[in-house]
Parts: sequence; C-alpha cells; structure tokens
Amino acid sequence: MWNQLENTRLKAAFAAICLSLPLMALPAHAESQLVRTEISRDDLSGSDTMEVVVSRLEVPPGAMIPLHTHFGDEHMVVFEGGDMTAPNGKVITFKPGMAGFFPAGKVHGGLTNTGDTPLVAYTTHILEKGKPFSTPAQ
Repeated sequence: MWNQLENTRLKAAFAAICLSLPLMALPAHAESQLVRTEISRDDLSGSDTMEVVVSRLEVPPGAMIPLHTHFGDEHMVVFEGGDMTAPNGKVITFKPGMAGFFPAGKVHGGLTNTGDTPLVAYTTHILEKGKPFSTPAQ
C-alpha cells in the first residue's frame, strides 16, 4: 500500500526549503552526508528538452543542504520532519506534509539539520536535459 501511495503522492508532490542567506562555514563532511535516492526519471510530456526527476532526500542530523540552484523547477514534500537551522541561527521546523517550491535559478538551501533525527523529503525536479542536477551558489 505504501508504494502505491508513495508513487501517487510523489509524482504530484514538490520542492525544498528556500532561503537566500549567506553560507556559514561548516565542516566539509556535512554536505557529503546527504543521501539523495533517485526514484524515477522520465521525459516531460510534450517536451524534447525537459525531464522529471523524483527523488527521496535524507538529511541526517548535522548534515547541511548547501546553497544551490537548478536548471528547472523543484518541488518538495516533507515526509519525516525536524528542525533545520539557517546560517543566521533561525530555526525552521519542517512538519510532515509541508510542501515547498523553488523556481528555476532560485538560490535555496543553506540549512543544517540541527534535530536529532533525519529529515526526509521527496522532491520532484523538472529539469533541462543534459544540464547538471544542481549548481552550487553563494
């Protein structure tokens, strides 16, 4: 039942939390702790240049989502929530079911999981084929 519900909800679901804030110095390993598992990648209907990528993103405690952009839109739905902290110290609580949207080129990320459990979100990216999945931003 979960797989049916997951596939139905995730194909329609969207994006990740967006803050255009300066990046604080963090340990280099914090970014490498992120686990993004691609669930599907398909051509966008009616387009020869765009594709849809659905993924599961896990942000363990202490890990950071670096500031970045995409060559297309990102949508996210939080599955397992928790507290994320911005470089300015502001704590943002992500609750299950919370959704976010980040248009193409919008800088987002810069958040660190300061909770004691992994944050899990499902993302849907509508991206230009042949471009990098994401591009670091400052």
